[in-house]
Amino acid sequence: MSDTQTTYLSFTEVCLQTGVAEETVIEIIEQGIVDPLGASPGEWRFSPAMVLLTRKAVRLHDDLDVDWPGIALAIELLGKLDQLREENRHLKRRLSRFMSG
Repeated sequence: MSDTQTTYLSFTEVCLQTGVAEETVIEIIEQGIVDPLGASPGEWRFSPAMVLLTRKAVRLHDDLDVDWPGIALAIELLGKLDQLREENRHLKRRLSRFMSG
């Protein structure tokens, strides 16, 4: 999907949609978990993926009682794991073409 078709949400809209306090969203941003467009809260714009990532971070924080730097690391590692799984699927598909041919 191109950026021109993506609907971005404001800081206030993200807080309302996720049910997360402003201070918590700011902490998530300061930890580098999400990186909204814009220089300040009044200008920040969040993509739908950032909203989902905010929800995931809060869920991990609440469920596992892990501090925010730990959440940032966990999310980074989960992203790498997803990437490696996708690469593995892709390589298996390519390999199966050679094996069946």
